[in-house]
Amino acid sequence: MPLSRSFPMPTRTVKLTDRLNTYIEAVVASGRYVDADDVIREGLRLLALREWEDGTAPASVPLPAGATVPRQAA
Repeated sequence: MPLSRSFPMPTRTVKLTDRLNTYIEAVVASGRYVDADDVIREGLRLLALREWEDGTAPASVPLPAGATVPRQAA
């Protein structure tokens, strides 16, 4: 689900492999995401959630959106 664009967000420049770039272009073209930014944000959200749930996220990371299980001890 795309985020509201009503507030400013920090920006970053990332270098992608051709394979990842092709994937992003395909899922945007499918209509599942509005743009590449939405795809990257979703991927990072899922990574944060996985690391939280398996206990590998840094202790300073807040509870990610969608987390439903307690954080395991690292």
